[in-house]
Amino acid sequence: MIDLAAAGGVEEGRLERCLDLHVRPLGGGRYYVSGGCEPHYVDLRSPFLPRCDCGDHLWRERVCKHILAALLREGDELVIREVGALVRGMRAVIREVRARRRWARRAAA
Repeated sequence: MIDLAAAGGVEEGRLERCLDLHVRPLGGGRYYVSGGCEPHYVDLRSPFLPRCDCGDHLWRERVCKHILAALLREGDELVIREVGALVRGMRAVIREVRARRRWARRAAA
């Protein structure tokens, strides 16, 4: 199990962007991740520090969208929970927008 907190945590924007990526397992905890500007290789073998060859991970030392996509492909419970939280947050925003529109229509009538 990877310690995501020690590896920089799950950032909401990266999590959202990871959902558009395609993940192909290469075996042994390694993945080929495509669908962004360039394809990248992710290595999840280390239980404490996942690795990716992208600049976001290498230079910023953050959990990048490619690592999150690979973890999601593996069924990582924390990443799945974070996706659930992202969806709940988006639903709350949609409810708020709809409520404001209803209020605006009633006020205009």
